[in-house]
Amino acid sequence: MNMENKINWKRTLILAGAVIAFIIGSGFATGQEIIQYYTAYGDKNILVILVFAVAFLYYCLNFAKAGAEQKFEHGNDVYRYFCGKYVGTFCDYYSTIFCYMSFWVMVGGAASTLNQQYHLPPWAGAVILTVLAAVTVAGGLNSLVDAIGAVGPIIVIVCILIGVITCINDGSHIAEGLEIIRTGAYAGATADETIKNAGPNWLVSGLSYAGFTLLWFASFTAALGSKNKKKELNIGIIAGTLTVCLAIGFISFGQIANINTPLSGTDNTFVWNADIPDLILAMKIWEPFSAIFAVVIFGGIYTTAVPLLYNPASRFAKEGTPRFKILTVILAVVGLLVGLFLPFRTLVNIIYVLNGYVGAVLILFMIKKNISDLLSKRRRQA
Repeated sequence: MNMENKINWKRTLILAGAVIAFIIGSGFATGQEIIQYYTAYGDKNILVILVFAVAFLYYCLNFAKAGAEQKFEHGNDVYRYFCGKYVGTFCDYYSTIFCYMSFWVMVGGAASTLNQQYHLPPWAGAVILTVLAAVTVAGGLNSLVDAIGAVGPIIVIVCILIGVITCINDGSHIAEGLEIIRTGAYAGATADETIKNAGPNWLVSGLSYAGFTLLWFASFTAALGSKNKKKELNIGIIAGTLTVCLAIGFISFGQIANINTPLSGTDNTFVWNADIPDLILAMKIWEPFSAIFAVVIFGGIYTTAVPLLYNPASRFAKEGTPRFKILTVILAVVGLLVGLFLPFRTLVNIIYVLNGYVGAVLILFMIKKNISDLLSKRRRQA
């Protein structure tokens, strides 16, 4: 067998784990993303998953191909490749801002996780995460893939486990949950209160979810494309995507079956309106398990928060310099304040959804570029 065509399966699994880990963050691990992007659409959640999977695979494979062929000096150069000089430069800086805004979401997720599970004041989780992230970034980030790759697969396995067990135990309530979502009969809801969703319909939601992850994956996947074998990276992207979609499906149906299940010890928090809905599912399976799951969630939030804080700090200051460390602390403190004073569900709904629409627009530029390249190739062959 030609050694160039031989697949290193260990490397392929590492790449798949990196893809999984990048998608996994506070919104996914807590179940808040899944509530807003998938569960809120009832039986249409399968269509949302399909739209996301197709769009995500399309642009990730495109980014990987561009990185392998163009050998970009910087991963962010991929924006100029697909969108041109001016729009590409805008996207470059916009993605940096979005990464920082996503750090706010991580702060909010950390605050909500420790508050809901351990009844700590919201500031405790937020401060712990901010300090850990700031110290890590200020000290330098040697290996981004290694930093997130270890925790991401663990979280997705635990999420799949929670979803599968919940579906097995409560599968008979899925039809009831779908009817509650269809009619809006949410327990404890006021007349004008309902479940948060990411868009007016399932198609917009799927494109939005793919869109906001695009802004995280563009430079990352392009860089991987320039440093890895194309076949191994492509298999890793496909395997990682299918694994995440499997997790989304199980968790979503588990949430649907328990949409009106209350948080133990409360009379106004349910799966449909909880900041951390998956903790309710974990607690229902086995109460001590929810305490373990909260730690896993916090670890996932931390490993995602670090590169999100590192991105804007390194964009405007050279790593290792006093300016870099000062900027890191300033960005961390501002992120702490925003994450503390804006509700977690609101952060996910506004920041992820808004940026998802921007990302979806970038897909149109990519399609235009692909069509233009195809036509040029045909003209040269004619």
